[in-house]
Amino acid sequence: MMTYYRSVLAGALLALLPLVARAESLGLHEAVKRAIEQNPVLAESRAAAAVAEQGIKTAQGRHLPRLSLEANITHRSESTAFVPAQSATVPPRFSDSYAFLGPVLTLPIYQGGQVQTGVRLAEVRHAMQQDSVVITRNELIANTVVTYAKCLQLQTLVAASRTALEALHRQQKDARLKFELGRIARVDLLKVEVQQANEEQRLLALQEGLKNAESSLRSLMGEPVAPGATPLVLRDRLALQELAPDFEAGLVLAKSKPKFQLYAKAVQDAALNRRMALGKLLPSLQATAGYQQQLGFNPHFSDGIWYAGASLSLPLFDRSSYAELSRERLQQQRAEQKLRAVEQQIRLDLLQAASSITESRKRISATRLAVDQAGESFRIEQQKFNEGAGTMADLLLAQSAEAQAVANQTQALFDQTVAVLNWYKASGNMEVYLQ
Repeated sequence: MMTYYRSVLAGALLALLPLVARAESLGLHEAVKRAIEQNPVLAESRAAAAVAEQGIKTAQGRHLPRLSLEANITHRSESTAFVPAQSATVPPRFSDSYAFLGPVLTLPIYQGGQVQTGVRLAEVRHAMQQDSVVITRNELIANTVVTYAKCLQLQTLVAASRTALEALHRQQKDARLKFELGRIARVDLLKVEVQQANEEQRLLALQEGLKNAESSLRSLMGEPVAPGATPLVLRDRLALQELAPDFEAGLVLAKSKPKFQLYAKAVQDAALNRRMALGKLLPSLQATAGYQQQLGFNPHFSDGIWYAGASLSLPLFDRSSYAELSRERLQQQRAEQKLRAVEQQIRLDLLQAASSITESRKRISATRLAVDQAGESFRIEQQKFNEGAGTMADLLLAQSAEAQAVANQTQALFDQTVAVLNWYKASGNMEVYLQ
């Protein structure tokens, strides 16, 4: 014999058939795909990765020579020797208005290793930004999966509440008729009406929660949210998921994924920053060459010269540079400790997720039996009450127990979905939701 719970689900499916006919159903895989393609937060993270990639080209450009055109024009209240004497027979050139114009080529030869370190630092930061894109994507997938599962849970509870409300409405009519015939006391009629009012309030709360969950799901998928949106028709259902957690395998996988690698690269970043700070205390050498056209306006004079040379800078004492080097050393130690903390958190997350999977799976088995038993108990109490052998209190208690059993099973299925998701999050294996 079909239990009351199965009749509830059948009624819920019948209620959804008109919506399915009018609207396209949405599966979890499709919802995740839409979120990845359309969510603006993920798009912003991808743009940040593109910006970081341009940073590599900027750093590499510091290796190359720099060519510029330099010009200067001056007017003075009195004449001055803008071109010095070249010898005893070549006098200086005087003018109150003069100009210099010409190209200048600068070639960095050695900058204390700062140029090479800057390129490596830009590459590491680009890789970190790429890891951040994957982490943002994984968080988006996780939020989409949880929200989708919450919508499924609330849809099931709304359908069950509507069916229970219909049953209470029939009981209220039957109880009023029996009260008018003097077969039951007024208190029994009041019990039905009170439970009916409570169920109506519960249904309203569930419906509002479902609307909010559907709005959140639309927002995650990058769709505009507005009042009066058509209810989502979800194709998938909450179901038992077979997953055997392996702690060691999960830990090895997690260390190879971007969530862990991001902090490992942060240690490299800190080490490179320390090397950059050290480079400021080392000598720097660069070569310069150019051509300069010298122009005098009053009296007129024009001549061109070329020049080439090199400049060496050797820092002897710079207190701020020493302080910066000490700071970067501490930053590197901080990054190393953060990496240790992340590994510890991954271990804890894996253990807790595995425990939650086991616990929720046992609850699903227990609640499945409870739903069958509660449905049968309600059917028996309903039959006894119709035959005059049962009481209204027993009937309402059985109905309440059946509703609670349905809610417990739905919650257990939702919790198991979240537990499996947390395992994949901790191990970094969110690609399973894209397959």
